Amino acid sequence: MANMPEEMRIFFDARVEDYDENMAASIEDYATFYSKVSVPFPYTDKPIEVLDLGAGTGIEIEFIFAKAPNTRITAVDLSASMLKKLVEKYESHCYQIRTIVGSYLTMQLEPNTFDFVVSVMSLHHLVPAEKTSLYIKIRKALIPTGAYVEGDYIVSVEEESRLLKEYQALKEEYTIPEKGLYHIDIPFSEKTQIRALRKAGFGSIQVLLQTSRSNVIVAKPEGS
Repeated sequence: MANMPEEMRIFFDARVEDYDENMAASIEDYATFYSKVSVPFPYTDKPIEVLDLGAGTGIEIEFIFAKAPNTRITAVDLSASMLKKLVEKYESHCYQIRTIVGSYLTMQLEPNTFDFVVSVMSLHHLVPAEKTSLYIKIRKALIPTGAYVEGDYIVSVEEESRLLKEYQALKEEYTIPEKGLYHIDIPFSEKTQIRALRKAGFGSIQVLLQTSRSNVIVAKPEGS
């Protein structure tokens, strides 16, 4: 019998103090991975609007500010403790950061609002239908020339299938609702990830980095 998965908020609240160190230890080529998230961003002093979904402590924001120091960040996360640490880390930019405690799956996003949407090491907790619906919402929230940047774990097609089966078993055993509120890892394969982005209306899709367990990908709306 598998253990009951932890609620997402509780899981990350309990790990906020050593979160950055754990990510550095668990992500292959950690510094390169996070720096690749900022590749699509221009070097500019102009303010650009960025939505960071599942922002955590905002590791990726360091690399974004290095290129575009006047970026305005809207950071969304279920964990208030994570967002508090994010603001503390970027105290000199605090007037540029707005935090929202809550689920990005249920929050409303205004269309044509953001130059960039980023999500790093967060979406691998979502089932395929949730993720595809979120991609559609992200695409609509972007300005026509905007871009979505995702850095996350990826797995083989075979492992993807196995993890989804395990998730379904857990869901039935514990009556777990969907909506990404429990800490269960069900990452996509890259093939499924790209297919879901295309289904959501993204045309130009480029893999910026691929390691054995993760990738960084940039996607732009069709016609951009």
